[in-house]
Amino acid sequence: MDKEILDIIDKDFAVDFREFVIKELSSIELKHVMAESEYNLKNTKIAILYLAQGNIDEVIELTKQAKIDFRDVIMWATQEKKSKDK
Repeated sequence: MDKEILDIIDKDFAVDFREFVIKELSSIELKHVMAESEYNLKNTKIAILYLAQGNIDEVIELTKQAKIDFRDVIMWATQEKKSKDK
């Protein structure tokens, strides 16, 4: 798992939940993202963490959605960030 992603997990989740979050995010594989791109995969995982805000249930739900269409999760995170920046 990428160091940037692990740092976010360490910041947002209690020690007891970190391994679960890593396992959940690891279930998203290259086959789930366009062009089997490492860049898209990393962005998807970061978007999930951004949207989840430390909530395990959100990680589970967003991971499921990312496996259906990873672009939705990235779009939601982008929209959320834009609305916070206003």
